[in-house]
Amino acid sequence: MLIDNLKGSYPVVIEELIPAVLNVGDVQKVLQNLLKERISIRNLLLICERLADEGRFVKDVDALTEGVRQALARAICREYQTADNTMPVITLDPTIEQTIAETVQRPDKDTYAALDPNTIRLIYASLLREVEKATALGYQPVVLCSNKVRLYFKRLTERVLPNLVVLSYNEIVPEISVEAIGMINASEEHV
Repeated sequence: MLIDNLKGSYPVVIEELIPAVLNVGDVQKVLQNLLKERISIRNLLLICERLADEGRFVKDVDALTEGVRQALARAICREYQTADNTMPVITLDPTIEQTIAETVQRPDKDTYAALDPNTIRLIYASLLREVEKATALGYQPVVLCSNKVRLYFKRLTERVLPNLVVLSYNEIVPEISVEAIGMINASEEHV
């Protein structure tokens, strides 16, 4: 219904996208992925334009969703920035990012990071500690990491913190000043 409504105002965009580039099911999956992470799909025109552009080269729904997230960066940042255009964030230790990137598994459908249970336990402990600190400071906990691990870190953490906001550097617009207020690590000494 949303696509049909948009087609009334912007028929060329929809005709260029469906079915020439993607089918309705793939577009629906991207929209579901966005909504699952509480990202507004109000700017459906921008979403469809981005899907039409990227869908010619990329067919993976997760990769398409990440591309759309970058297109929606301004709206995403608006949700989490403070009045003075700063965004307090929790970062990932570079060794965690590297470990996640190196352990990504691509079975039939869902791609995930296959970390050992002890590393996961240490990440969870550090994450919960940092989220508690951010909340105590009055901030919405936002984790900032590289684009290549954002989705996998989100999937890793959604069991313990399903509403945790995980953004990539590519989703931060230039006008926003990032302020690191903590770092997630996988060190035994911090447990």
